Amino acid sequence: MTLMQRIQKILSALFMVLCAVIVLVAGEDGLLLITLFLCISMILYGLRSLIFYFTMARYMVDGRGSLYKGLIVMDLGIFTITVLNDPHVFIILYLLAVNAFTGTIDILRALEARKLQSPSWRLNLAAGVVSIFFALAAAVCGLILKNTQILLDIYVIGVLWAAAVKLVSAFRKTAIVYIP
Repeated sequence: MTLMQRIQKILSALFMVLCAVIVLVAGEDGLLLITLFLCISMILYGLRSLIFYFTMARYMVDGRGSLYKGLIVMDLGIFTITVLNDPHVFIILYLLAVNAFTGTIDILRALEARKLQSPSWRLNLAAGVVSIFFALAAAVCGLILKNTQILLDIYVIGVLWAAAVKLVSAFRKTAIVYIP
């Protein structure tokens, strides 16, 4: 990992902590702020994927994947903006889907890293298990208990956990593979 990538990860983690604190301070308006953060981040990610496709990926093998990914994520972001009047259900579904998906991917990566005898498989496994726990907690608190404050707290803890994982990975030494 280059120095610039490390700086980007650190700044991203600090921005995540700032957003978590803002949501925590906002109280009941935190759900609206979460929805806005999700909308803006999905639209920006979709635009980034589309720009990557039009500048470089269209000449690559399977470059259309970034086009499709960019279109789908940007459409989800725009759709989320249209439902700002009742964000409760959509926030629960996003938290459930995103945390379950990333948790599953992290666990699969950890199992693969363990097979390759990588020392970082434990952190990936812990991140995956915690993400799946947050998905289940968001489903229980949001869909069954219908408690908005607990849902906000779960979201804030999840964002702080993701920021902590980013900080740990930013300061970890990366191995360089030399091929003789």
